[in-house]
Amino acid sequence: MAANTADTLKTQADCDAATASLTLELRTYQHRDYNLNYADENAATQATTNAARLAKATADVARYTEDLARPGQTPAEKTRTQLALITATAQRDRYALTSEALTGASAYLSDVDADQIDAQVAVLTAAKAAVAAHRATLSA
Repeated sequence: MAANTADTLKTQADCDAATASLTLELRTYQHRDYNLNYADENAATQATTNAARLAKATADVARYTEDLARPGQTPAEKTRTQLALITATAQRDRYALTSEALTGASAYLSDVDADQIDAQVAVLTAAKAAVAAHRATLSA
């Protein structure tokens, strides 16, 4: 239900107070919108970095697995290769976990949050315009 500015804002001072409050609330939602956009951009950059790291760790696992199967290694060489394989496997698994995309209910709720912010920005912007138009009809 939309507020009727003529019924609730009787003076220019009322309009000024409403405008100040609307401006502050609008800035809050614009800030949230900016933060969501920043988080999306940052997530995209991290996804690219993680994908590269995952590819390298996966290649390292394959290489160390082949090295471990190579005959004629000394016990020290075999131990070093096993340790390298353990490290590469752990890195691969960690990058695989961190590179999973936001999916399912979490992705849906994130989209709903973004839609709510966009709608609130539109509502507040329209309300500010209505207050400004109403203020212009009031005498000083």
